[in-house]
Amino acid sequence: MRPYRSVLLVGLSLLVLGLAGCQDNAHQSSASYKNASTSSKKYKAPKPDAAVTQSSSSKIAQSYKPKTAQTQSKNYVKSGMLKQEGQYTFDKVGTKLTLDKVHQSAQTIKSGQLTYRIDTVRVIRNVAETADAKKMAAQALDMPSIKSPYYTLQVKFTIINRGKRAVTTDGIKAIRLNDDRQISANNQLSDASAGQTIGAHKQVATFATGLAGQSTDPNLKQIKIAFSGAYSQKQKQLVKPTDWLTITLS
Repeated sequence: MRPYRSVLLVGLSLLVLGLAGCQDNAHQSSASYKNASTSSKKYKAPKPDAAVTQSSSSKIAQSYKPKTAQTQSKNYVKSGMLKQEGQYTFDKVGTKLTLDKVHQSAQTIKSGQLTYRIDTVRVIRNVAETADAKKMAAQALDMPSIKSPYYTLQVKFTIINRGKRAVTTDGIKAIRLNDDRQISANNQLSDASAGQTIGAHKQVATFATGLAGQSTDPNLKQIKIAFSGAYSQKQKQLVKPTDWLTITLS
């Protein structure tokens, strides 16, 4: 199993920004990753829409307000969720977030006592309107720099435990993009499901966010997702990793 720290779970509630299109606060950014371990370079997911944590953004001003001309379009969303492709909002550090693609799904894949159901796949186009926004995105992604615009992929999914024993999931093993590029917990994928325990006959709704591309639209036609195994409290593997689940994006 991957190493997890309980403090990171507490930190999820401390995030100040979030991605419009997932939570009710639209003044948040979708490209968010928290470095869970400086030695392993593994990321622990903040809330689905979170761009940064308080600790990583404490020295960066979060008072950005878009110009009046930027808010006149019918596609502008001041608060609430981005629901339709083309809708956009701004976060508090100066990132413009546009819902580039949204795909509703109900595809499932099973392994042992677990069923994984993909609920929604989103692609967000992020434009850093300020130097701080660009700097923050690079820091969050553990990259020396980042090109704007950059695109983030968000997958919302549900894990259903059909068994009589609670299990702790190791989350997503990897996501393959349509150019065969692969993102994982070691490579720019932030997975909120990793380390979660699902009780017997219970289910958990969760998400993962990753970097889909920089500068140009990745134009994702399909993605493939594979899930890692799941374990007992004594770290005995009870559920094997899944095969690849292919999701064709509409």
